[in-house]
This record gives sequence, structure tokens and C-alpha cells, in this order.
Amino acid sequence: MKRSSPIGEPAHFDEACVPARIASDAEVRAAKLDVRALWILSYIDGSSLLGDVIARAGLPLAEARDGVNELVRRGIVALRP
Repeated sequence: MKRSSPIGEPAHFDEACVPARIASDAEVRAAKLDVRALWILSYIDGSSLLGDVIARAGLPLAEARDGVNELVRRGIVALRP
């Protein structure tokens, strides 16, 4: 499975990319993600822009970025241009 490299600090966050889930259900369960990351993951459909996902999730921007960063770092989500 192809893994994405982690995104940078929040200042470098590109909300115009498209996040896509790349992990299986078993990998997601094994990752034991925090509630914030699981919440954001529930909005990732592989076609919506990251900025739209963050807006729909309704979390403060810093928390949403941290959640996405965790998903990417742990190999659950890849960010595509």
C-alpha cells in the first residue's frame, strides 16, 4: 500500500488537496485513533477538498489540522493534489 509522507506544520497546510483514505477497516481499528481523528475520518470521502472536509467537521481549525496530520502520519489518509 502506498503511504503519503506527513503533512507539514499547520502553516503549510494545503486545504486545496484531496484527502483519501488508504487504510483498510482493520488498519483503522488497529491504529486506535483518538476521537478527533475518527471524527475527521468520517468526513473524508476521497473526492472533497480538505478545506471542505475541515469545514464540515466543525472543529476549531488547529484541532482539525492536528487530526488530519495524525491520520496522514499514521498512514490512514493520503493527501493528493
